[in-house]
Amino acid sequence: MGVISEGAATLEPRPSIVDFSVYQKCISPAVAALDEAIFEMSHLIAALADVDGVVLMTQRFELLGFGGEITGQLSEIRSVRRALDLEASAYESESIDGVGTRHRSAYRLCEHVRQAIAIVVSQDGGARFVAWHNGETTYWDHDSADGADI
Repeated sequence: MGVISEGAATLEPRPSIVDFSVYQKCISPAVAALDEAIFEMSHLIAALADVDGVVLMTQRFELLGFGGEITGQLSEIRSVRRALDLEASAYESESIDGVGTRHRSAYRLCEHVRQAIAIVVSQDGGARFVAWHNGETTYWDHDSADGADI
């Protein structure tokens, strides 16, 4: 954000807020290097996600591990809620029998680290967001705005 703010200072007229549109307009070498670093990191994460299992990162996107399953001393989870609306005021309980390593890891993580948010990208192309919500592990299926597949 600092690099983008510095780039914004060179724009005319000077923007009152720094947002994505400012990022797109910046032509400084520092912003170009940042853009390249984001591109490289996204490709690294995608390559690590090719391995079955979890890609675990901190809030600062520091890589903690990949290709494993989150288990440890955590108790087994039998079911999760599938949100039927944005607020998850309507939901269905589902058994997790038959889901893969990524899903089980995400459910376990959110069950026991209640401030965590997990994004599960399945090998079949689907994506879901998982979080502890109203006393239960809950997931929301991704629904693209234009109806296109992921």
